[in-house]
Amino acid sequence: MAVPDASKVRVRIAPSPTGFAHLGTASTALYNVLFGRANGGTFVLRIDDTDVERNRPEYELVIYESLHWLGLDWDEGPDKGGPDGPYRQSERLDLYKEHAARLLGEGKAYRCYCTPEELDAERKQAQAEKRPYKYSRRCLTNPPSGRPEFTVRFKVPGGEVKFTDMIRGEMSFDADLIGDFIIVKSDGYPTYNFASPVDDAAMKITHVIRGEEHLSNTPYQLMLVDALGYTRPVAYAHMPLILAKDGAKLSKRKHPEANLALYREQGYLPEALINYLALLGWNPGTSQEIFTFDELLRAFSFDRVQHAGARFDWEKLNWINGEYIRRLDDEELTRRLRPFLPNLDEATIRRAVPALKTRLTKLADAADLLDYLWTDPAPPELDPDSVESIRAAVHALNGVPWEPEPIHDALMQVVEESGAKPNKIFMPIRLAVTGKKISPPIDYTLALLPQDVAMSRLQRAIGGPA
Repeated sequence: MAVPDASKVRVRIAPSPTGFAHLGTASTALYNVLFGRANGGTFVLRIDDTDVERNRPEYELVIYESLHWLGLDWDEGPDKGGPDGPYRQSERLDLYKEHAARLLGEGKAYRCYCTPEELDAERKQAQAEKRPYKYSRRCLTNPPSGRPEFTVRFKVPGGEVKFTDMIRGEMSFDADLIGDFIIVKSDGYPTYNFASPVDDAAMKITHVIRGEEHLSNTPYQLMLVDALGYTRPVAYAHMPLILAKDGAKLSKRKHPEANLALYREQGYLPEALINYLALLGWNPGTSQEIFTFDELLRAFSFDRVQHAGARFDWEKLNWINGEYIRRLDDEELTRRLRPFLPNLDEATIRRAVPALKTRLTKLADAADLLDYLWTDPAPPELDPDSVESIRAAVHALNGVPWEPEPIHDALMQVVEESGAKPNKIFMPIRLAVTGKKISPPIDYTLALLPQDVAMSRLQRAIGGPA
């Protein structure tokens, strides 16, 4: 569907600093940035930190670091300021109190003194009568006296709530099915469905782009926007959920792939992860799968975002990341590999890069491929044929210039003379030198070691000098 016009596009994300940065936060941020940048708009970062028990300042820093790593920078936020600050909800409590007082004064909200036990009894009664539960409005018509503790409930006006979703089209909810909901908790803090629309209105957010799990919150929030006399956002877009392999919603507790830090630690390139996230729930309508960020800006539209959840696929991510690694020039790949190979000097990494490019799906794999350069593997147990292959290789390699090409030529001569397949000759050499069945191409595997070390390991595997 076409994007509704807005004189000045303003989009936002509002993550909660209650744990590690979530992959879903990155996905939501990406779609907001793509839409905002493509329309010359402003991207706002707002921190939803009203969960006093679970919020931590270090988690807020993790959000900043993760988004910066992905290149998803914001125009306004707690660390940058802006015309509509403050940008932490914990610093906006007076605003929420003022709005709650307005609603109370206009009879659009009321104090609720019901205890949790009383509310639970209401729910059980509704369940017993096989009817959907709605709050009884007891405190609107006959509030109990002598109770100091209360929440504030919004008085739902009923009727139909309609809005435009840029993915799902025109949406309609029956507000008569919605009970009067709490907007201020007994501790004085606002609920999500109160603070979020108040902030969106105050910050002049024009397009609310967020996860599908918030679709059902939208009628609640729009009723509050209307009751407060604010202009509604131009449109909403509720993105498909990211699902784990088992089809469940990606969870911080159950699914390690939800942790955004994991991708940085494992050596996924940020630009590759951005590419993958863009395709997780959206397709360009062409066969193209590798996109630069500028290409995404030009190609992305909500018309081609799917409604159903998008299942996370490690195989697809690894393929995309491998493609990005192979497109890096050698100097850039050397630079990016340094943090993952602290035991090696830069010159050695640089020499290994041409071989690693063909083997890596993520940068962290390099350490497993090259650890034989700083650890001495135990000699392998070899059958007689393998011993003979290594003995022939030692003869062929004596006096050969210690570079990949001449090493390759010498070993191919052994292959030709033996009549065996290359792997039959190369595998015992690889085991003797690295202790593993997988390593860089055999010529690089040998050349990256000093010649005397490589030859010593080969000779040790066959019981001494050939």
